[in-house]
Order: sequence, then C-alpha cells, then structure tokens
Amino acid sequence: MKKISIAALLAFGTIASAQDAAPVVTPGGTKVQLYGRLELNSSYEDGLTNGLWSANALSNANKDAQGRTTLSIARTRLGLNLEGPSKEDEPGLKGRFEADFAGASGYSNHNGSSGFRVRQSWGSVNYKGLGTTLLFGMTDDVVTPLDPPSINPSSLNGVGNIGNRRPQIRVTQALGPAELAVAATHDRLRADDNVASSSPAVQGRLGVKLPATWAGEKANLALGVSGLFAKDEAANADDDNRAKRGPSANLIGVDLSAPLMDILTLTGEWFMGQNLTRYGDGSLGLNHTSSSNPQKVREDGISSMGFWAALSAKLPSNLSAATGIGMESLDGEVNVEDASKSTIIPGSRESNMFIFANVGYNFTSAAKLTLEYFTLSTDYAKKANGDKTDSGSLNRYELNFRYDFK
Repeated sequence: MKKISIAALLAFGTIASAQDAAPVVTPGGTKVQLYGRLELNSSYEDGLTNGLWSANALSNANKDAQGRTTLSIARTRLGLNLEGPSKEDEPGLKGRFEADFAGASGYSNHNGSSGFRVRQSWGSVNYKGLGTTLLFGMTDDVVTPLDPPSINPSSLNGVGNIGNRRPQIRVTQALGPAELAVAATHDRLRADDNVASSSPAVQGRLGVKLPATWAGEKANLALGVSGLFAKDEAANADDDNRAKRGPSANLIGVDLSAPLMDILTLTGEWFMGQNLTRYGDGSLGLNHTSSSNPQKVREDGISSMGFWAALSAKLPSNLSAATGIGMESLDGEVNVEDASKSTIIPGSRESNMFIFANVGYNFTSAAKLTLEYFTLSTDYAKKANGDKTDSGSLNRYELNFRYDFK
C-alpha cells in the first residue's frame, strides 16, 4: 500500500488547528469542520405507541399486551460545517450538511438503525454591514424553534412540541436586540402520498434576546413570537376539487428561554393552530384531508392547542437534571346524532399529555450518560355511536449514551 505524504495532503488542502479548537480542513479556501455524535438509545415501555419515534399511546383496550424493549443507534449523527471562501469585501458564506440514520419514519430494522436520512443541507450568505442573512436549503422550521430537554426519540412531537425540518428560502434581519426571520418553505399536503401544495408555505418569527445578568455574564433571556400559513390546495386539483381540500394550515406560537439563575433555566413553548400534522405531528398527527374523516372535519379542519415547559439544572460532580410537562388537545367534539357534523374524528385521538424527568452524568465534556423516566397518556374521542374508547398510557424508562465529537 502506498503511503500518502504530508506534502500530498497539503496539496489538497491545509489542516489548521488552534488550542481548544477543532481541526479544520481548508480545500480550495473553504473551511470544512467535521462534527457529529455517536448515540445509543435503550428503553423499556410498559405500554405501546405507534412506533419508537411516536408519542401517541395506543388504547389500553388490549390490557394483556406486553411491553416493548428497544435499542437503537438511529440518532447517531454526522455533519460538516462549511465557511467561505470569500474575500474581505464580499459577504460571508456558511453552510451545513448533517445526516443521521433515522430514515423510514424512524422504525429501526434488525440492526438498530432505519436508513440514512438527510437532516440539514443549506448554504447562507451574510451581509454583516446590513445585518441580513439569506439561507437556501433544508434546516429547522422558523416557528417554535426549541425542543424539550428530553432524550425521547420523538422529540415529543405530537404531544406539545411542534416543528420539524424542511427545504426553505429564508431571510433573516437583525434589528438591534431583535431578529426577524421570514421563510418560504416546502409544503407536502399529506405524508401518505406525493400530493404537493400549489404554493409554498410561509413562516415567520420575531425574536428578542436580552442579557440575563442575574444568571451570569453570558446568559441571555430569549423570547419569540412566530406564525405560519399554508394553503391546502393540491397543485393538480381543478377549481371544484380545490374547494374540497379544506381549510389552510396555520399556527401562532410563543417560545421562551429564561435563565432563572446560573444553574437553572426555564424553557417552553405554546402554540395554537390548525391542520399541523406535517409540522412535527401537530394536531395529534391527524390529517383532515383523509376520506375517512367526517364532512365537518374536512370543511373546518382540525384545530388544536399545545404547550410544553421544562426546567434544566447544572449540578455539581458533572451531574445535570431536567424535568418537564406538556400536552396537546383538539378543539371540538363528536356529534353522536350525525357523525358527519363532528368537529373531531370519532374514535380517534383527542389529547396527549407527558411528564418526564431525567438525570445525566458527564464522563467528560464530550461523553454523557442520561437516565430518563417518561410517562405518556392519550385520551380518545367518543365513537360515532357514542361509545367511549379506552384511554392509552405508558411508562418509558430510557438510558441514553451520547459521545459528541467535533
């Protein structure tokens, strides 16, 4: 085998490193930094959900069902941070490519992963003098940008937390301590087919960040208000069919990150909206366009409200802890006299609620072990004939090992 000389490597690019900084490869002047994490999720559930990545508890009607044990590496992640090249008088260039192994809706196959999945792929142009940044590609939604400090693989989507990742064109403008972001985003109408919208969705967020001096020199209080609007019209629908698609998807949300002291932080989100299943399993993951839904649901859409709140603490001896609560519930009722006039789907999910608590231990600054207790309950609406469906509930015990590298 031929040996590769240092000179040959330098001909391709240079490797720069500094004290306390990650190595950076610079081929052609573009700085490329490798990062990622190795992660194992192991868990036991004494009830059943729709899958490892779902936060919907199945009905307890089958009380003899056994619990489930899972081990998965699907959240192992690999990414590249890119910067430049750009001259002194040119706008700054940045980019990111990130992938994990949670494809195919997160269901693990026999070896504990479920397929390669691109999480982020974007490039941005930053005009520093104007405070303006243009972003093109796939990244997180603009709306409700936070996640609860839980290790649950679902990120608690569908049970109070909302938001996902999607291709978009985004403009961000700094306004002193505030920041305004507006994006046109990809909007597929249904997850079970390839029906695409006739126009992109629009998302926006106004956020402000202020120094939280009571919690330390680098601590900040952050508050944001966001919203989205998406038309539920298929690109291939004629005028008559467009009228039958139902109402639009929309959301208004608030997010908060507030350091209470140097070791304790409060985070949370609240949202209210309609037809949000494609935005992180909002509306409890229910689709108002389904032909099995009553006519009233298709006409009015599925409205819901949700929230989550959590406390995170940094403790002595390399320990950390977090606890939180959240829920999402539908706005509507079942009409047992005429199911077609029901404003929610008879016999389907009506509300979800979770409570979690975890404690973590850092072996080093890059390696962490976390143990979490998580309880989930799902209530179901009445059936069309007025019968009640049993609620669902479960307890989940999870152990997570995570090794970050960069």
